[in-house]
Amino acid sequence: MAYLTKSNSLRIIASIDFKKIGNMNGNVYKKPIYFFSYYEKNNLLGLKELLKDPENFIREYYVPIENKDKLKYVFEGGKPAYHSNHDCSRLNSNFRNFEIPEEIRERGKPEVERFRKWFKENQYLLEKPDVFVARIFIAFKIKINPKAIDYDNSGVEVIDNLNLQELESRIDKYISQAGQYFNKADNEKKEIIRKFQKFTFLAYSENDIKNNDTRFSDVAIKKFLKQYDSHFKKPIKELLIEYYRVLHNPDLKFEGNLLEQLGFKPCKSCVEDVMYNKSTSKPIANHNSINEMDDDLPF
Repeated sequence: MAYLTKSNSLRIIASIDFKKIGNMNGNVYKKPIYFFSYYEKNNLLGLKELLKDPENFIREYYVPIENKDKLKYVFEGGKPAYHSNHDCSRLNSNFRNFEIPEEIRERGKPEVERFRKWFKENQYLLEKPDVFVARIFIAFKIKINPKAIDYDNSGVEVIDNLNLQELESRIDKYISQAGQYFNKADNEKKEIIRKFQKFTFLAYSENDIKNNDTRFSDVAIKKFLKQYDSHFKKPIKELLIEYYRVLHNPDLKFEGNLLEQLGFKPCKSCVEDVMYNKSTSKPIANHNSINEMDDDLPF
């Protein structure tokens, strides 16, 4: 049996080409939720199906997509890991990624790779920001605030360990609050909600809003949609994801061969636990592959 982190279970959904799959059937929750877009609904239903019946999900829905390195983060481009040990420290710890400075990315892929190597060797210096800034200037001739490259990738990991009843109570509360907010809103806010509640992604785009035939500017609409998204949609989506996990697959258990089909690799730490008996520090099996394993992604 193999295990995934919550963030890695989301990676599977992120790699689905819903244009090829089409509409997934089912309801995201026992109560109707009207403000999810087609894409948001399909993502939630995809994760629900994955947790409920992994084999059927792969057979019916999964369309593998090449995992391209976007050269944006320090830990990127490698294969994510699955864990054979439920107590593995990497399985139960939060993962932090770091954004590569724009000046480095503009220099091209070789410089990005050099920065990644340097960063991994000097990451411990983040505890001493002044030293980190000085060293990075010596190595790359750029000045940077180390906080600027810190990127939180914990996702739904921050949700409390709630049971089904508690999760349902929180989800119901947010749904009720969203309804109350609409009923109490003035006509101007109701107009924006009616037209754009399913398209809150527009708030994060630098492009103009197409078909904006309202009396409001794009700036005003985007500002409102960001608030609406953060207050209602994002919290409900994160709670629903946790709800599916607790309901269908509390420990995020999967068969290892299924995960390898999805592009995952065995966790290096778990393999080392198999190779070495911790009480004697002696090998218990003859493995030669551990030093050859790509361990780019630390989870």
